[in-house]
Amino acid sequence: MTKFGKTKLRAFYLKKRLLLTQAENQQKSRQICENILQLKQTESKNFVACYFAINNEPNIQEVIDHFLNTGNTVTAPAFFNKLKGYKFVKFFNWQNLTPGPYQIPQPSILTPIDPKNIDLAFIPGLSFAKNGTRLGYGKGVYDKLMTNTNALKIGVCFDFQVIDNFNAESHDLRVDFIITEKRLIKTRNC
Repeated sequence: MTKFGKTKLRAFYLKKRLLLTQAENQQKSRQICENILQLKQTESKNFVACYFAINNEPNIQEVIDHFLNTGNTVTAPAFFNKLKGYKFVKFFNWQNLTPGPYQIPQPSILTPIDPKNIDLAFIPGLSFAKNGTRLGYGKGVYDKLMTNTNALKIGVCFDFQVIDNFNAESHDLRVDFIITEKRLIKTRNC
């Protein structure tokens, strides 16, 4: 897949992910959550950035609930109309979600969180290279959101979304770990 440009890679992996049945997604997502919750690196973290699954992404609700129940501050991206951009905001509970741009759920109460406080981030992607480079939807949302944070970044995807490499650009986000239903790939020394 490395010979294709980013646009073709995005289309290929989005289509492949959308072909997963609901049962396959649930089973793989459950295993991903189990794998995340066994990670020692996620312990002793206070501010956790998460995402809400769309387009058949791995559903990490079980992980989000775990961090909510253990008293962590859970955050999620939310679009601010005045800024015409995204910021991390506090996530209080599942009842306070509203559709944002592209129908991505986001907290309806927009309480911004300083990205410098975030020490653990779960990041979705259409694909991840084994060196940790993320291929997203091409809007640069996570590239921008994660620039002012030293959070431990964990890329979350299904195993078929991990590829050897692709032509990355300097602004492309790199994660410290990639976690799938089958494995954990450490991409940096953390």
